Amino acid sequence: EPTVGMRSSAQAEPTVGMRLPAQETPEEAVQRLVQHLGGAARICILGSTRCTDSSSEALVQSLASQLSVRFGGRSGICFITGGMEGVQKVFAQSCSPDSQLFNLLPEGQASGYGRGEDIFAGKDLQERMEVYGRLGDIYITVEGGRDVATEARMAASRGAGVVAVRRTGGASEGLFDFPAEALRRPSIVTEEQWRVLGSRRVPVET
Repeated sequence: EPTVGMRSSAQAEPTVGMRLPAQETPEEAVQRLVQHLGGAARICILGSTRCTDSSSEALVQSLASQLSVRFGGRSGICFITGGMEGVQKVFAQSCSPDSQLFNLLPEGQASGYGRGEDIFAGKDLQERMEVYGRLGDIYITVEGGRDVATEARMAASRGAGVVAVRRTGGASEGLFDFPAEALRRPSIVTEEQWRVLGSRRVPVET
């Protein structure tokens, strides 16, 4: 029988009716969710609610496919979206069936993705954002506006890794007071990988 919270994206069912603890702080919500996720390393996805660049959707599909194939069968890594349209939905629906995929939403809402397990924190989007910005170990950003920049700043301020796909523009290219440290090459990313993240001339399949 699978561990609670570690179902594959093909098997998971949303639990929209679950009730959250009354007056839960963001920190308490993070602790609850980490326990639910079984201590897995958490890769969070941030991005626009509508892909504005013609190549962004294909890029996200390729990114999700490659990452989920590489990490999908490992119980120690999971992917988390914010349950939004656009980049997050494309990512979720492009993950391999055995991925550990979760979609974090305000209480009572549903992602409608048909993939992954819907999990909950906060009474509204603002409260959910407060938790999402504290939950991940690594954040990958594609395009994005002010909300993406806000969550990325929150993540960077506590030392989480933020990897911006700069070629997609918007917050991910440094707009909206996106964290400056996320626009510098991390030590774990090679110079060639960094070039791919920043150059629109490189084919999406790369």
